[in-house]
Amino acid sequence: MSIYELLMGQKARIVTIHAAPDLKHRLGSLGIRRHADIEVRAFSLGKQTVELQIDDTLIGLRAGEMQMIEVEPLL
Repeated sequence: MSIYELLMGQKARIVTIHAAPDLKHRLGSLGIRRHADIEVRAFSLGKQTVELQIDDTLIGLRAGEMQMIEVEPLL
């Protein structure tokens, strides 16, 4: 399951990131790395972008980036 498939307000843990090394590095510098817990705060119209909360940081991602990040929902 990717971030794109989550619902607004849902929490999840990042399992893996299927991206090129440079994109993985950029995402890692924002706190998006394996085993990080995230919460979906909001989606734009048509799910073109998402606002995620990781710890105390809000991060925006595009649809293509969301689909590269595999997550497992938290209960």
